[in-house]
Amino acid sequence: MTDLEKYIKQKIETNFPGRNLIISRTANLTKPNEIHTSLGRSQCQARDLCSRGCPFGAYFSTQSATLPAASKTGKLTMQTDAVVHSIIYDEAKQKATGVRVIDAHTKKITEYFARIIFLNAGSINSNLLLLNSTSNRFPNGLGNDSNVLGKYVMTHNYRVRASGTYDGLQESYYYGRRPNGVYMPRFRNFGNDKQTDFKRGYALACSSYRQNWSRGNNMEIIGAELKKQLTEPGPWVFFGTAMGEMLSYEDNHVWLDKNEKDEWGIPLLHADVSWHENEDKMAKDAVEQMAVMLDKAGLKNIESYDNHQAPGKDIHEMGGCRMGNDPKTSMLNKWNQMHAIKNVFVTDGACMTSSACQNPSLTYMAITARAADYAVNELKKNNL
Repeated sequence: MTDLEKYIKQKIETNFPGRNLIISRTANLTKPNEIHTSLGRSQCQARDLCSRGCPFGAYFSTQSATLPAASKTGKLTMQTDAVVHSIIYDEAKQKATGVRVIDAHTKKITEYFARIIFLNAGSINSNLLLLNSTSNRFPNGLGNDSNVLGKYVMTHNYRVRASGTYDGLQESYYYGRRPNGVYMPRFRNFGNDKQTDFKRGYALACSSYRQNWSRGNNMEIIGAELKKQLTEPGPWVFFGTAMGEMLSYEDNHVWLDKNEKDEWGIPLLHADVSWHENEDKMAKDAVEQMAVMLDKAGLKNIESYDNHQAPGKDIHEMGGCRMGNDPKTSMLNKWNQMHAIKNVFVTDGACMTSSACQNPSLTYMAITARAADYAVNELKKNNL
């Protein structure tokens, strides 16, 4: 943490018991082990290239970690420039038998066949592919006996932000390019902090820096003196963004266009997803609480606002192919296995029934490993 973050942490945790400011967790290698170096990975170089997939392989990603590991088994085949069109269903066998793929350039159609199919196209695209996988048995989308496919779509609410400046700690600075900031885990409707105005809660992703890049806007000097002053850091700035949970609503849904298609002949996807009263009340509370905490920490020039951005301008889409025990109200069982088609598994964000307020990718990885283990065991028992 920077010195300002340590200071704010102490102030908030003293004045607001149960609200803890911690360093954000990231999957960056600071000390690689043999299992990492064998995949071509090295330690974090603090170059701030995480968003590019990290050329050093230090930041965990499919490209740096899981694909190289799968490739080493000698059992991985990757097909590039392939646009998946749909999953093939055999009505006689009452099973899915493969996938239909279109070459991105030649438009040639190829069909691949397998005993088990895992769908992990990304939440929204998984919904698209299932909706586009129709047959006499499933006219409204593969496995869609419950008619909930494409419904209960969720995302995370990133509308709310706050910032403030701090006049102290002028002797302090920071160095390096850390891949993270600081984080306040959910505290509303958690423990003793119960709310009646809204359900669930939100987390806060925060960071700090010394302001200097905008100091020259209103400085009435030029030349060498201007350059000198611009190299001197300005006041500390602390800022944060709320990540709020979105509840699942049946009317938040996606569907396929009946007429318009893309260049590969796949129907375009429409989305009708909006914030409801609970999300609006949660955002209002997050605005107020961030401002209160920054004020209590002694910051000035506090600005907090809700930009009311629409769902889709954020991240972490999920839902649409939900898990559940009842086949009448869900698509997948507890093993992420389709109720109606036992050899199809969906383990990306489409399977989620609630969004929580945390980054969800590790959850997807965990349930995928769990479902894969189950599928292999069922295959060995000749149940699939």
